[in-house]
Amino acid sequence: MNMLTRTLRCSLLAMSMMLLESAAMAQTFPAKPVTIVVPFPAGGALDMVARTLSEQMRKDLGQAVIVENRAGAGGTVGSATVARATPDGYTILLGSVATHALAAGLYPKLPYDPINDFVPITQLTSSPLVLTVPPQVKAKNVAELVSAAKAAPGTLNYGSTGNGTALHIAGEVFRAVAKIDVVHVPYKGGAQASTALLTGEINFILANPQLVVAIIKSDKARALAVTGKTRLAALPDVPTFNEAGVPGVNITTWFGLWAPKNTPSEVVERLNTSARRALATPEVTQQLATQGDVAVGSTSKDFSEFVRAEHRYWVPFVQAAGIKID
Repeated sequence: MNMLTRTLRCSLLAMSMMLLESAAMAQTFPAKPVTIVVPFPAGGALDMVARTLSEQMRKDLGQAVIVENRAGAGGTVGSATVARATPDGYTILLGSVATHALAAGLYPKLPYDPINDFVPITQLTSSPLVLTVPPQVKAKNVAELVSAAKAAPGTLNYGSTGNGTALHIAGEVFRAVAKIDVVHVPYKGGAQASTALLTGEINFILANPQLVVAIIKSDKARALAVTGKTRLAALPDVPTFNEAGVPGVNITTWFGLWAPKNTPSEVVERLNTSARRALATPEVTQQLATQGDVAVGSTSKDFSEFVRAEHRYWVPFVQAAGIKID
């Protein structure tokens, strides 16, 4: 047997062993708890979706599904943690448009590649953002808020769930489109930003529905408009920005699940199936609808194509707009 033949046989044997190990892993997966890393603090929009989803996935997978919050740097700290995790399906990420489309345009030295360091599992949700003001702000519509901002440049402020998040970018898009001078106030997460809104510490916020629908319905805050092309089912009387006469504020937010690259395809498929089953349950469907979310539940392939398209759109947009981290 010559050296070339021996090398070829060894390579084929190694590949066969890897395939067998992968198949065996998929057949027994999961054999222990699965951890969903949420790269933002507890009490925020992603955290709420993760905890809504995890209980139903637990029932389907037959193992505990643990939600672990690893916040920092607009979601990039937790995302990088998952990118470096063992690719076995036991550590997965619940990320968003911020972690996988906006971050690459904001951070020159992003500690992960949003496209190449992950395997998309499924898109979970999609939702617009809600322009919301506290009772202390007298504006009853978008035009009045814009007029107030123009009357006192640099005086009004808006909150977000942190630098580089969808809420931050949405605020900057609104500022640019409306040609107003307002101050960005980043908070550590959704819970802190919501508290700031309720106390009047900030003048407005473009927030995930999960953070504001309940307080709007209880008259603790007012919704002036929603981003996107259609009205939000949970707030049917609130106009879109286009309807309010300020076209161009179309950013919507979406959440999804990712595994580290090289996770076996059979494991990714099992997680995809479990997440989609969870999204289809009455408990999750009702909870998401109450929060103002639209459940998606895409295939891994469809989600991969969607993320790539969002990445291609938002990275040059953020760079061209000159949006900076405060």
